[in-house]
Amino acid sequence: MPIDMKNVIADAFASLIQRQNVDKITVKSLIEACGISRQTFYYHFQDMMDVIEWSVQRGFDRIAREGLAKDSPEEALELLIDAAAEHHALLEKLLASQRRAQVERILAETTRAYCQQMLQGGRGGQVSVLYSDLEVALDFCAAGLTGLLLKHCADSGLDRRELARKVCRLMSGQMFRTAAPPPHP
Repeated sequence: MPIDMKNVIADAFASLIQRQNVDKITVKSLIEACGISRQTFYYHFQDMMDVIEWSVQRGFDRIAREGLAKDSPEEALELLIDAAAEHHALLEKLLASQRRAQVERILAETTRAYCQQMLQGGRGGQVSVLYSDLEVALDFCAAGLTGLLLKHCADSGLDRRELARKVCRLMSGQMFRTAAPPPHP
């Protein structure tokens, strides 16, 4: 079976980032860790940001495939929350680097793609969005969900199932439904 060099490079990058600052990882240190030539690296990736983007996308694709197999939107969202919590230290390192703006863009784009796949795959629950509103809805959900994940997933006491439930209630509009107003005196 042929070696998937992109995975080898991405895995080596993930290993390096656990031991050192993101800004200190160079193409040279990465190719040395992989035992490959510079030419092999550039055959598969344009630069270090391309490695980061591909690695994040690979993770989100795996989570999306698993999410589509779940029975409810809450379970699909819980997978995303679990992954963010599991990789929170890595995300923090990436966001602390000089590449923060690029990393934020990648996270927002991949979170948006995840939301879109969940909606298209029938994991949106009772959410109904007009086609003309879909782009704004996806952008809003992606930005909010990305921020929420970064804020809450560092909390070791986080009830991930409860957070997934609340986000689903928010996205479906259930969170904003109120009881009848109290009678006026």
